[in-house]
Amino acid sequence: MVIAVGVILIVLGVWNAIDGLTALVAGDFVVADAERVVALQVAAWGWVLLALGVVEVVAGIALFVGARWARVVAVLVAGFNGVVQLAFIAAYPVGAILIMVVCALMIWTVVRHGDAARV
Repeated sequence: MVIAVGVILIVLGVWNAIDGLTALVAGDFVVADAERVVALQVAAWGWVLLALGVVEVVAGIALFVGARWARVVAVLVAGFNGVVQLAFIAAYPVGAILIMVVCALMIWTVVRHGDAARV
């Protein structure tokens, strides 16, 4: 189970790193529409997403060998990512809720089955 979380964490990290790089290249603002406005300075979030993506990839790899610090980082990153998705519910409700559910499952799996990955 924890190996699956490691894979998901690596995929999430790569996804966030790509989003971060895209945001840095675009460097504009994102607005959903006139009724559901989500205005973000994309370039600033780009650096955050890029750094978060790198941390997620490293933690996902470390989960494979059962590093205790990786479990802590995985829980913190998944919690942070789940909370951040609240800002995007107005613009992307299905995607944001799906990511929140995946983050909750990641947290539960790491907390419940974290010792299973020990070598």
